[in-house]
Amino acid sequence: MNMVQYFLDTTIAPAFFTGSGVFPLFRRSSNLESSCTHCSGRERCTQSNLQLLPATAALGERLADVLRENNIAFEWDLNLFSVRRPRSHAQVIGLLREVLSESQRQGIRVLSGTTGQLAAVHLLDDWWSKFESAWFGRALAEDQFVSWFQPIVEIVESAETVTERIFAHECLIRLCDGRVYNGGEIVEAACAHNELRAFDSYARRLAIRSAARQSPTGLYFINFMPASIYMPSLCMQSSVEAMEEAGMWSGNIVFEVVESDLDRNPDHLRQIREYCRKRGFGFALDDVGSTGSNSLEMVDDLRPEYIKLDKSLIQNLDHLMYMPAIVSQLVELAACLNITVIAEGVERRRTVDNLRRLGVRHMQGYLFGRPSPQVADHIPDQDADFTRTQLLPT
Repeated sequence: MNMVQYFLDTTIAPAFFTGSGVFPLFRRSSNLESSCTHCSGRERCTQSNLQLLPATAALGERLADVLRENNIAFEWDLNLFSVRRPRSHAQVIGLLREVLSESQRQGIRVLSGTTGQLAAVHLLDDWWSKFESAWFGRALAEDQFVSWFQPIVEIVESAETVTERIFAHECLIRLCDGRVYNGGEIVEAACAHNELRAFDSYARRLAIRSAARQSPTGLYFINFMPASIYMPSLCMQSSVEAMEEAGMWSGNIVFEVVESDLDRNPDHLRQIREYCRKRGFGFALDDVGSTGSNSLEMVDDLRPEYIKLDKSLIQNLDHLMYMPAIVSQLVELAACLNITVIAEGVERRRTVDNLRRLGVRHMQGYLFGRPSPQVADHIPDQDADFTRTQLLPT
Protein backbone atom coordinates (compact mmCIF):
# COMPACT_ATOMS: atom_id res chain seq x y z
CA MET A 1 0.00 0.00 0.00
CA ASN A 2 1.48 3.35 -0.97
CA MET A 3 1.47 6.41 1.26
CA VAL A 4 -1.33 8.17 -0.60
CA GLN A 5 -3.49 5.05 -0.39
CA TYR A 6 -2.78 4.85 3.35
CA PHE A 7 -3.92 8.40 4.02
CA LEU A 8 -7.06 7.92 1.98
CA ASP A 9 -7.92 4.60 3.61
CA THR A 10 -7.45 5.92 7.13
CA THR A 11 -10.85 7.15 8.27
CA ILE A 12 -9.43 9.30 11.04
CA ALA A 13 -7.25 11.31 8.60
CA PRO A 14 -8.77 14.82 8.49
CA ALA A 15 -7.07 15.94 5.28
CA PHE A 16 -4.86 14.86 2.42
CA PHE A 17 -1.63 16.77 1.98
CA THR A 18 0.24 17.26 -1.30
CA GLY A 19 2.86 19.65 -2.51
CA SER A 20 0.06 21.58 -4.19
CA GLY A 21 -2.22 22.05 -1.23
CA VAL A 22 -4.44 20.47 1.45
CA PHE A 23 -7.72 18.80 0.53
CA PRO A 24 -10.47 17.79 2.97
CA LEU A 25 -11.60 14.18 2.76
CA PHE A 26 -15.28 13.39 2.33
CA ARG A 27 -17.08 10.06 2.16
CA ARG A 28 -19.94 9.14 -0.12
CA SER A 29 -22.92 7.66 1.62
CA SER A 30 -23.32 5.13 -1.21
CA ASN A 31 -21.12 2.15 -1.98
CA LEU A 32 -18.29 2.19 -4.52
CA GLU A 33 -19.16 2.53 -8.18
CA SER A 34 -19.57 -0.99 -9.55
CA SER A 35 -18.82 -0.24 -13.19
CA CYS A 36 -15.40 -1.88 -12.90
CA THR A 37 -16.09 -5.51 -13.76
CA HIS A 38 -12.66 -6.60 -12.53
CA CYS A 39 -13.07 -5.14 -9.06
CA SER A 40 -16.82 -5.26 -8.39
CA GLY A 41 -17.38 -6.29 -4.81
CA ARG A 42 -13.80 -5.62 -3.74
CA GLU A 43 -12.97 -3.11 -1.06
CA ARG A 44 -10.84 -1.11 -3.50
CA CYS A 45 -9.68 -1.32 -7.10
CA THR A 46 -6.01 -2.27 -7.03
CA GLN A 47 -5.38 -2.72 -10.76
CA SER A 48 -5.54 0.92 -11.86
CA ASN A 49 -2.56 3.23 -11.62
CA LEU A 50 -4.39 6.41 -12.66
CA GLN A 51 -6.19 8.13 -9.82
CA LEU A 52 -7.95 11.48 -9.73
CA LEU A 53 -8.37 13.61 -6.63
CA PRO A 54 -10.98 16.41 -6.80
CA ALA A 55 -10.75 19.16 -4.21
CA THR A 56 -14.46 19.33 -3.32
CA ALA A 57 -17.50 17.08 -3.18
CA ALA A 58 -19.22 19.14 -5.88
CA LEU A 59 -16.25 18.74 -8.19
CA GLY A 60 -16.25 15.02 -7.43
CA GLU A 61 -19.87 14.79 -8.56
CA ARG A 62 -19.04 16.65 -11.75
CA LEU A 63 -16.08 14.36 -12.42
CA ALA A 64 -18.23 11.27 -11.86
CA ASP A 65 -20.86 12.58 -14.30
CA VAL A 66 -18.24 13.13 -17.02
CA LEU A 67 -16.77 9.67 -16.58
CA ARG A 68 -20.20 7.99 -16.66
CA GLU A 69 -21.32 9.96 -19.71
CA ASN A 70 -18.26 8.72 -21.60
CA ASN A 71 -18.52 5.09 -20.42
CA ILE A 72 -15.24 5.23 -18.51
CA ALA A 73 -15.08 2.60 -15.76
CA PHE A 74 -14.06 3.92 -12.37
CA GLU A 75 -14.36 3.49 -8.62
CA TRP A 76 -14.93 6.31 -6.17
CA ASP A 77 -14.16 6.16 -2.46
CA LEU A 78 -13.60 9.15 -0.22
CA ASN A 79 -12.54 11.76 -2.77
CA LEU A 80 -10.31 9.39 -4.75
CA PHE A 81 -11.32 8.19 -8.22
CA SER A 82 -9.60 5.08 -9.57
CA VAL A 83 -9.95 4.97 -13.35
CA ARG A 84 -9.90 1.62 -15.06
CA ARG A 85 -8.38 0.56 -18.32
CA PRO A 86 -8.70 -0.02 -21.29
CA ARG A 87 -8.77 3.77 -21.61
CA SER A 88 -5.24 5.17 -21.54
CA HIS A 89 -4.31 7.91 -19.09
CA ALA A 90 -3.90 10.36 -21.96
CA GLN A 91 -7.36 9.55 -23.34
CA VAL A 92 -9.02 10.17 -19.98
CA ILE A 93 -7.13 13.35 -19.14
CA GLY A 94 -7.46 14.67 -22.68
CA LEU A 95 -11.24 14.24 -22.40
CA LEU A 96 -11.34 16.03 -19.03
CA ARG A 97 -9.36 18.93 -20.49
CA GLU A 98 -11.97 19.27 -23.22
CA VAL A 99 -15.10 19.23 -21.06
CA LEU A 100 -14.01 20.80 -17.76
CA SER A 101 -13.46 24.52 -17.23
CA GLU A 102 -10.05 25.86 -16.28
CA SER A 103 -11.11 26.45 -12.67
CA GLN A 104 -12.45 22.89 -12.45
CA ARG A 105 -9.21 21.49 -13.87
CA GLN A 106 -7.23 23.46 -11.30
CA GLY A 107 -9.16 21.61 -8.59
CA ILE A 108 -8.22 18.10 -9.78
CA ARG A 109 -4.95 16.38 -8.91
CA VAL A 110 -3.68 13.41 -10.89
CA LEU A 111 -1.99 10.61 -8.97
CA SER A 112 -0.06 8.30 -11.23
CA GLY A 113 2.40 5.51 -10.56
CA THR A 114 2.73 1.78 -10.28
CA THR A 115 0.45 0.21 -7.69
CA GLY A 116 2.32 -0.28 -4.44
CA GLN A 117 4.61 2.67 -5.02
CA LEU A 118 4.32 6.28 -3.92
CA ALA A 119 2.23 8.13 -6.48
CA ALA A 120 3.38 11.26 -8.30
CA VAL A 121 0.94 14.14 -7.82
CA HIS A 122 0.29 16.74 -10.55
CA LEU A 123 -2.34 19.27 -11.39
CA LEU A 124 -4.40 17.92 -14.27
CA ASP A 125 -3.05 20.47 -16.76
CA ASP A 126 0.51 19.93 -15.53
CA TRP A 127 0.16 16.19 -16.09
CA TRP A 128 -0.95 16.91 -19.66
CA SER A 129 1.98 19.27 -20.27
CA LYS A 130 4.38 16.58 -19.14
CA PHE A 131 2.66 13.99 -21.34
CA GLU A 132 2.78 16.25 -24.40
CA SER A 133 6.48 16.93 -23.84
CA ALA A 134 7.53 13.31 -23.44
CA TRP A 135 10.03 14.01 -26.22
CA PHE A 136 12.01 16.14 -23.76
CA GLY A 137 12.98 13.27 -21.48
CA ARG A 138 14.03 11.08 -24.39
CA ALA A 139 16.07 13.84 -26.00
CA LEU A 140 17.82 14.70 -22.74
CA ALA A 141 18.64 11.06 -21.99
CA GLU A 142 20.07 10.62 -25.49
CA ASP A 143 21.87 14.01 -25.54
CA GLN A 144 20.06 15.12 -28.70
CA PHE A 145 19.90 18.85 -28.01
CA VAL A 146 22.09 21.19 -30.05
CA SER A 147 23.18 24.81 -29.97
CA TRP A 148 22.42 27.08 -32.91
CA PHE A 149 23.92 30.52 -33.42
CA GLN A 150 22.43 33.87 -34.40
CA PRO A 151 24.75 36.74 -35.33
CA ILE A 152 24.87 40.07 -33.52
CA VAL A 153 26.00 42.86 -35.84
CA GLU A 154 28.01 45.98 -35.10
CA ILE A 155 27.62 49.05 -37.31
CA VAL A 156 30.85 50.99 -37.67
CA GLU A 157 30.53 54.51 -39.05
CA SER A 158 33.22 56.80 -40.38
CA ALA A 159 33.02 60.14 -42.13
CA GLU A 160 32.48 58.48 -45.49
CA THR A 161 31.39 54.87 -44.94
CA VAL A 162 29.03 52.73 -42.91
CA THR A 163 30.22 49.14 -42.36
CA GLU A 164 28.29 46.24 -40.81
CA ARG A 165 30.35 43.46 -39.28
CA ILE A 166 29.64 40.41 -37.16
CA PHE A 167 30.33 41.31 -33.54
CA ALA A 168 29.19 38.19 -31.65
CA HIS A 169 26.73 35.28 -31.72
CA GLU A 170 23.93 34.29 -29.37
CA CYS A 171 23.78 30.57 -28.55
CA LEU A 172 20.24 29.21 -28.81
CA ILE A 173 19.13 25.75 -27.68
CA ARG A 174 17.34 23.64 -30.27
CA LEU A 175 16.11 20.10 -30.82
CA CYS A 176 15.76 18.68 -34.33
CA ASP A 177 13.43 15.71 -34.04
CA GLY A 178 11.02 15.59 -36.95
CA ARG A 179 10.74 19.35 -36.60
CA VAL A 180 12.77 22.08 -34.92
CA TYR A 181 11.82 22.72 -31.26
CA ASN A 182 12.73 26.26 -30.26
CA GLY A 183 14.08 27.49 -26.95
CA GLY A 184 10.71 28.52 -25.53
CA GLU A 185 9.19 25.10 -26.16
CA ILE A 186 12.21 23.37 -24.65
CA VAL A 187 12.21 25.48 -21.48
CA GLU A 188 8.46 24.88 -21.01
CA ALA A 189 9.09 21.14 -21.33
CA ALA A 190 11.92 21.31 -18.80
CA CYS A 191 9.58 23.03 -16.36
CA ALA A 192 6.86 20.42 -16.96
CA HIS A 193 9.37 17.69 -16.14
CA ASN A 194 10.72 19.59 -13.12
CA GLU A 195 14.16 19.58 -14.73
CA LEU A 196 14.76 23.29 -15.23
CA ARG A 197 17.77 23.59 -12.93
CA ALA A 198 19.57 20.55 -14.32
CA PHE A 199 18.67 21.44 -17.89
CA ASP A 200 19.88 25.02 -17.55
CA SER A 201 23.30 23.77 -16.50
CA TYR A 202 23.28 21.21 -19.32
CA ALA A 203 22.37 23.88 -21.90
CA ARG A 204 25.15 26.21 -20.75
CA ARG A 205 27.76 23.46 -21.03
CA LEU A 206 26.41 22.45 -24.43
CA ALA A 207 26.58 26.04 -25.68
CA ILE A 208 30.19 26.45 -24.52
CA ARG A 209 31.34 23.19 -26.13
CA SER A 210 29.47 23.98 -29.36
CA ALA A 211 30.88 27.50 -29.51
CA ALA A 212 34.42 26.25 -29.00
CA ARG A 213 34.07 23.85 -31.92
CA GLN A 214 32.98 26.76 -34.12
CA SER A 215 35.53 29.36 -33.10
CA PRO A 216 37.00 29.43 -29.58
CA THR A 217 38.09 33.06 -29.97
CA GLY A 218 34.64 34.42 -30.85
CA LEU A 219 32.28 36.24 -28.48
CA TYR A 220 29.20 34.26 -27.44
CA PHE A 221 26.06 35.22 -25.53
CA ILE A 222 24.73 32.29 -23.49
CA ASN A 223 21.31 32.39 -21.79
CA PHE A 224 20.71 31.28 -18.23
CA MET A 225 17.84 31.14 -15.75
CA PRO A 226 18.61 32.89 -12.44
CA ALA A 227 16.26 30.53 -10.58
CA SER A 228 18.47 27.60 -11.56
CA ILE A 229 21.55 29.10 -9.86
CA TYR A 230 20.97 28.99 -6.13
CA MET A 231 24.67 29.39 -5.31
CA PRO A 232 26.76 30.94 -8.13
CA SER A 233 30.14 29.57 -7.03
CA LEU A 234 28.70 26.05 -7.03
CA CYS A 235 26.13 26.10 -9.83
CA MET A 236 28.36 27.92 -12.32
CA GLN A 237 31.32 25.62 -11.70
CA SER A 238 30.26 23.17 -14.39
CA SER A 239 30.21 26.04 -16.91
CA VAL A 240 33.71 27.09 -15.84
CA GLU A 241 34.96 23.52 -16.24
CA ALA A 242 33.36 23.22 -19.68
CA MET A 243 35.03 26.49 -20.71
CA GLU A 244 38.45 25.35 -19.54
CA GLU A 245 38.11 21.94 -21.19
CA ALA A 246 37.10 23.63 -24.46
CA GLY A 247 40.11 25.94 -24.44
CA MET A 248 38.07 29.12 -24.10
CA TRP A 249 38.52 31.96 -21.65
CA SER A 250 35.92 33.90 -19.72
CA GLY A 251 36.25 36.99 -21.90
CA ASN A 252 34.71 34.97 -24.77
CA ILE A 253 31.46 34.41 -22.86
CA VAL A 254 28.61 36.73 -21.94
CA PHE A 255 25.94 35.24 -19.68
CA GLU A 256 22.56 36.65 -20.59
CA VAL A 257 19.61 36.74 -18.19
CA VAL A 258 16.00 37.19 -19.20
CA GLU A 259 14.97 40.58 -17.78
CA SER A 260 11.48 39.36 -16.82
CA ASP A 261 13.09 37.29 -14.05
CA LEU A 262 14.76 40.26 -12.38
CA ASP A 263 12.00 41.41 -10.09
CA ARG A 264 11.62 38.01 -8.45
CA ASN A 265 14.85 38.20 -6.45
CA PRO A 266 17.08 41.20 -7.23
CA ASP A 267 19.51 40.39 -4.40
CA HIS A 268 20.09 36.92 -5.80
CA LEU A 269 20.77 38.34 -9.26
CA ARG A 270 23.29 40.78 -7.80
CA GLN A 271 25.20 37.80 -6.40
CA ILE A 272 25.29 36.18 -9.84
CA ARG A 273 26.38 39.48 -11.38
CA GLU A 274 29.21 39.82 -8.89
CA TYR A 275 30.35 36.24 -9.53
CA CYS A 276 30.50 36.91 -13.29
CA ARG A 277 32.46 40.11 -12.71
CA LYS A 278 35.05 38.34 -10.55
CA ARG A 279 35.44 35.46 -13.01
CA GLY A 280 35.77 37.76 -16.02
CA PHE A 281 32.50 36.76 -17.73
CA GLY A 282 30.43 39.37 -19.48
CA PHE A 283 26.91 39.99 -18.20
CA ALA A 284 23.85 40.98 -20.22
CA LEU A 285 20.23 41.81 -19.43
CA ASP A 286 17.74 40.60 -22.02
CA ASP A 287 14.31 42.08 -22.85
CA VAL A 288 15.09 45.48 -21.31
CA GLY A 289 12.13 47.79 -21.72
CA SER A 290 9.50 45.07 -21.75
CA THR A 291 6.06 45.92 -20.42
CA GLY A 292 5.81 46.12 -16.63
CA SER A 293 9.55 45.87 -15.98
CA ASN A 294 11.77 48.08 -13.84
CA SER A 295 14.37 48.39 -16.60
CA LEU A 296 16.02 51.69 -15.70
CA GLU A 297 16.41 50.80 -12.02
CA MET A 298 17.82 47.34 -12.73
CA VAL A 299 20.25 48.57 -15.37
CA ASP A 300 21.58 51.19 -12.96
CA ASP A 301 21.74 48.68 -10.11
CA LEU A 302 23.43 45.78 -11.93
CA ARG A 303 25.62 47.72 -14.36
CA PRO A 304 25.87 44.93 -16.96
CA GLU A 305 28.25 45.12 -19.88
CA TYR A 306 25.34 44.75 -22.30
CA ILE A 307 21.61 45.37 -22.41
CA LYS A 308 19.32 43.98 -25.10
CA LEU A 309 16.32 46.12 -25.94
CA ASP A 310 13.04 44.21 -25.97
CA LYS A 311 11.64 43.28 -29.37
CA SER A 312 8.41 45.14 -28.64
CA LEU A 313 10.38 48.41 -28.58
CA ILE A 314 12.19 47.70 -31.82
CA GLN A 315 9.30 46.35 -33.83
CA ASN A 316 7.11 49.34 -32.87
CA LEU A 317 9.86 51.89 -33.38
CA ASP A 318 8.60 52.83 -36.85
CA HIS A 319 4.91 52.88 -35.89
CA LEU A 320 4.45 54.47 -32.45
CA MET A 321 5.42 58.12 -32.09
CA TYR A 322 6.53 57.80 -28.46
CA MET A 323 8.71 54.69 -28.93
CA PRO A 324 11.85 56.55 -30.12
CA ALA A 325 11.77 58.60 -26.89
CA ILE A 326 11.79 55.42 -24.79
CA VAL A 327 14.66 53.91 -26.76
CA SER A 328 16.57 57.19 -26.60
CA GLN A 329 16.22 57.26 -22.81
CA LEU A 330 17.64 53.73 -22.50
CA VAL A 331 20.49 54.53 -24.89
CA GLU A 332 21.35 57.68 -22.93
CA LEU A 333 21.41 55.79 -19.63
CA ALA A 334 23.58 53.06 -21.13
CA ALA A 335 26.05 55.61 -22.49
CA CYS A 336 26.40 57.19 -19.04
CA LEU A 337 27.15 53.77 -17.53
CA ASN A 338 29.43 52.58 -20.37
CA ILE A 339 27.00 49.82 -21.35
CA THR A 340 26.67 48.48 -24.90
CA VAL A 341 23.10 48.52 -26.25
CA ILE A 342 21.92 45.73 -28.55
CA ALA A 343 18.61 46.03 -30.39
CA GLU A 344 16.82 42.71 -30.88
CA GLY A 345 14.18 41.81 -33.43
CA VAL A 346 15.52 43.96 -36.28
CA GLU A 347 13.79 42.99 -39.52
CA ARG A 348 13.63 46.19 -41.63
CA ARG A 349 16.22 48.48 -43.17
CA ARG A 350 14.13 51.42 -42.03
CA THR A 351 14.46 50.21 -38.42
CA VAL A 352 18.25 50.04 -38.81
CA ASP A 353 18.34 53.65 -39.99
CA ASN A 354 16.13 54.83 -37.12
CA LEU A 355 18.23 52.95 -34.56
CA ARG A 356 21.41 54.48 -35.94
CA ARG A 357 19.91 57.95 -35.52
CA LEU A 358 19.13 57.09 -31.88
CA GLY A 359 22.71 56.00 -31.24
CA VAL A 360 22.30 52.20 -31.34
CA ARG A 361 25.27 50.51 -33.01
CA HIS A 362 24.68 46.82 -32.21
CA MET A 363 21.72 44.91 -33.62
CA GLN A 364 20.33 41.39 -33.86
CA GLY A 365 17.47 40.02 -35.91
CA TYR A 366 16.41 38.07 -38.97
CA LEU A 367 17.49 40.92 -41.23
CA PHE A 368 21.09 40.03 -40.38
CA GLY A 369 20.73 36.28 -40.11
CA ARG A 370 18.56 33.54 -38.69
CA PRO A 371 19.66 31.00 -36.06
CA SER A 372 21.82 28.37 -37.74
CA PRO A 373 23.84 25.28 -36.74
CA GLN A 374 26.96 27.16 -37.87
CA VAL A 375 28.27 30.57 -36.87
CA ALA A 376 27.87 33.18 -39.59
CA ASP A 377 30.99 34.23 -41.50
CA HIS A 378 29.26 37.04 -43.36
CA ILE A 379 26.08 39.12 -43.31
CA PRO A 380 23.59 38.06 -45.98
CA ASP A 381 22.47 40.43 -48.72
CA GLN A 382 19.75 42.82 -47.54
CA ASP A 383 18.22 44.13 -50.72
CA ALA A 384 14.76 43.74 -49.15
CA ASP A 385 13.23 43.69 -45.69
CA PHE A 386 12.99 40.35 -43.91
CA THR A 387 9.64 38.58 -44.29
CA ARG A 388 8.26 35.86 -42.05
CA THR A 389 7.97 33.49 -45.00
CA GLN A 390 11.76 33.25 -45.02
CA LEU A 391 11.78 31.38 -41.71
CA LEU A 392 13.10 27.84 -41.61
CA PRO A 393 10.25 25.28 -41.49
CA THR A 394 9.45 24.17 -37.95
